[in-house]
Amino acid sequence: MINYSVYLMCMKMTFYSQLFCNFCSLSLSDLNHVVCVSPPPLMVVHSGEHVTLQCINVLKTPGHVGWFKQVNGSEPLCITSMWSSVPTVHHQNGFQGKSIKMFMTDITIFLTITEVDVADSGLYFCGMLNNYFIFTNATVLKVQGNLFNKLSAMKHKHLS
Repeated sequence: MINYSVYLMCMKMTFYSQLFCNFCSLSLSDLNHVVCVSPPPLMVVHSGEHVTLQCINVLKTPGHVGWFKQVNGSEPLCITSMWSSVPTVHHQNGFQGKSIKMFMTDITIFLTITEVDVADSGLYFCGMLNNYFIFTNATVLKVQGNLFNKLSAMKHKHLS
């Protein structure tokens, strides 16, 4: 059964994150205020490791929070979402709770991915919805193949 309030929040946040990303293509003459941002930090890990991403919860009152993933400029996908005041996490767009966990404290929202794979590489960011949308703390996750597994496979291949 679909929780429609969570589904709508993710749909809205995905739509607005698309608008946010498209905003970058405007010329400077179209803008009233320009905010300079640095590129998101890069986190490089090996396949099979566990990763925990975090962002600061800037909501002053309860609202929706969610984690998003974007790969190669494609449409951002909502991974997980929840009400900040309720610990029930909803997984979206085929992302599984078995390997992806979302939890939060009063000030921090976490996303843990266990046993990462190369397919987990991408841009991750969290979003919050109260009276308006806020997107924060983007991180580029780059998962490299496990060197031990590669060496083991090469050794096995040569022994056969």
